[in-house]
Amino acid sequence: MAVEGACSLALDEEQLASAAKRLLAGDLALLPTETVYGVGVAVNAYLDSGGLPGSETGYGRIFTLKHRDTSQTVPWLVDGPDALDRYGASVPDAIRTLAAECWPGALTLVVPAAARVPHFMRAADGTVALRASASPVIQDLIRATGSPLAVTSANTHGYPAPASFAEVEPRILEGVDLAVDAGETACRDASTIVAVRDGAPVILRQGALPAETIARLLEN
Repeated sequence: MAVEGACSLALDEEQLASAAKRLLAGDLALLPTETVYGVGVAVNAYLDSGGLPGSETGYGRIFTLKHRDTSQTVPWLVDGPDALDRYGASVPDAIRTLAAECWPGALTLVVPAAARVPHFMRAADGTVALRASASPVIQDLIRATGSPLAVTSANTHGYPAPASFAEVEPRILEGVDLAVDAGETACRDASTIVAVRDGAPVILRQGALPAETIARLLEN
């Protein structure tokens, strides 16, 4: 396991190139978002898998590492609002408004998945969860790989999500191929998750972005 960018808010060019290369090879990484630390992979490394990647792959190890059922999906970290049109389909206006106002930031938006989203990366209802993270590390890696990152919180399922590198469980750290240490995250709460159900926005998980802020943005 290589530890990149120790206690840094960004990677230098050599570190970035190395991390991007390993992600595109399918490696599993520990990564800092602005909310909590996550474990994840580059989506593009798995587009030609033809089905759910095996448990020995970086993507498959997300689930064994977290003790999480493979029927659950992993959110995608994307570059910005334009990603709604690349990876989403029939995206509701309310979702577009929230993305325009809150991305990059601590808001995950659930949308109908576009045809290019692999079936094993979709929820049972055919949706995919997208977020543009404000973490410089994440944004740099998305640009360097040319790929979304499928990332979920770096914790055993049911345990608190780590908001600093020091809080990452040793077994999680030992289970990844590379790790980026950016110290403490800017925001210690997980992202708020919003979807549209029956034509109305619904908060599926209350997190860092307050419900009042979401309501205000959608009223305007």
